[in-house]
Amino acid sequence: MAFSDFKNASIRCTYDNGLDANGKTKRKFKSYHNVKETAAAEGIFETAAILTNFGSKTLLDVEKQSAVTIYQ
Repeated sequence: MAFSDFKNASIRCTYDNGLDANGKTKRKFKSYHNVKETAAAEGIFETAAILTNFGSKTLLDVEKQSAVTIYQ
């Protein structure tokens, strides 16, 4: 039987960074660390939206990235 241990989690926000020479959207990424394992999706999104208010770029996407060690 396999087991897992939570190591860490972070929020990765994707922002609109304008257009390139071909008219495609350029993206800018920003990560925020020390996210709790039990953080709910709604709380993560609300936090990302608040952090976005400190800048001028439009928020495109929010991801929660978790690292877990799996062992037997």
